[in-house]
Amino acid sequence: MSTTDLRIHAPAKPSSGELVLYWMQVTLRSTENFALNYAVERANELRLPVLVYQGLRPDYPWASARLHTFILESALDLRDDFASRGIQYVFHLDRNSPIPREDRTAETGRLRHDASPLIRLAERAALVVTDFYPTFIVPRQTLRLRRALAERAIASPVVAVDSATVVPMAAFDRAYSTARAFRPVLFAALPHYLHPVPNPEPVVRRNIDPGFESALGPEIDHGHIARLVGLCPVDQSVPPALEIRGGSRAARNRLNRFLSSGLPRYSRNRNDPNEDATSGLSPYLHFGNISPQEILLGARETGPEEEFGRFQDEMLTWRELAHNFVYHDPRHRTVDAIPEWARKELSEHAADPRPVLYSLEQLEHARTGDPLWNAAQTAYLRNGYMHNYLRMLWGKAVLQWTPGYGEALHILEHLNNKYSLDGRDANSYAGIMWIFGKFDRPFYRRPIYGLVRYQSLKAAAKKFNVTRYIERQEIPSLL
Repeated sequence: MSTTDLRIHAPAKPSSGELVLYWMQVTLRSTENFALNYAVERANELRLPVLVYQGLRPDYPWASARLHTFILESALDLRDDFASRGIQYVFHLDRNSPIPREDRTAETGRLRHDASPLIRLAERAALVVTDFYPTFIVPRQTLRLRRALAERAIASPVVAVDSATVVPMAAFDRAYSTARAFRPVLFAALPHYLHPVPNPEPVVRRNIDPGFESALGPEIDHGHIARLVGLCPVDQSVPPALEIRGGSRAARNRLNRFLSSGLPRYSRNRNDPNEDATSGLSPYLHFGNISPQEILLGARETGPEEEFGRFQDEMLTWRELAHNFVYHDPRHRTVDAIPEWARKELSEHAADPRPVLYSLEQLEHARTGDPLWNAAQTAYLRNGYMHNYLRMLWGKAVLQWTPGYGEALHILEHLNNKYSLDGRDANSYAGIMWIFGKFDRPFYRRPIYGLVRYQSLKAAAKKFNVTRYIERQEIPSLL
């Protein structure tokens, strides 16, 4: 097999069945996808066809027109790409009202999955393969599927495969507290893992009747997406991003643009939000539209070597460190994930006077007294993306504008996950926790922050043209 054992979580012997089912959750690409590759390889061994199933429900946390649109745009690429490979792909769009969080019937306490197309397909599968991802709703959804099949006495095993990282998360037996400690271990493993990912082809190309009509038939194109999203009971007040379209094609267009114009000046301009020198690929990495291997190999081939080295350290070291953190720490969404020294400092300074306190509504709608912060938040409101340097300033400001660090953490998670296309991600949680001292060291003592690193919005004027950035953001007149 081309996939490594370290990528495969809960491996199991297939049962009898008429297909191998790949339940696509977060790796929304048709190539360089270790979970798909594993499904194809096992199907070839069993002489069975592969069926790719993707479902979209309206009741996930922070469900919105923005996120639904990006996922559906990605799905249109998937439909066409899988068709070109002769792999059957079906998409179920749930337009019903959200069901209660508690998914059990009052009478029996058993999981209520009778109407789920996923369950019906899994019942027919010799093996179910899905994406391994250690945060957001993915672990819970995978567990629910396993429980539902067990309750029905269905023998189909559910195997999760890690396609999110270059070096498998399971390759590291502990969490690393700093990039400095993690970097040499990661780079020592890199020669074994950073290479083009082969795409095995299915031997059996036989379509099966999935028992429902795919929501993305050949007649559906991008012009239909707004209507489809409008039929779903999600938060329509968070509109689609104005400038960022989902899908593997858009991801590769963005990568090519970065390689030709951003990478050659990456070191010089990457911290300037007025310059388009960063990759801008984080939304596509979050939704799995493109593999990190493709990005890094493309950057290495393009060069120059010095610029590639800096970019590789930013994208690989910090991104893989984020996954290492989330994988090993189930508390990664809570204050318990903040280092003990930082919690102590923030607690001791909890009673320090704040320069101003803003409500969640004021922060959400960019109504603070700081024009730069408002402009950064407006970038989230309009386009679901914020330059990484600004995210650090944005988060540090919220820490001093709220009564306590626990409330600040809650607000940052909410704003990031509601509006950002790359929210709900291991990188998001690592970045938010950095605001509170994670992966960092003590600095000079200051009010409110204690020894946790302080960053000033006013100091940004020394880094880039703040006035120009503010003028580029159009403050929404309806908010």
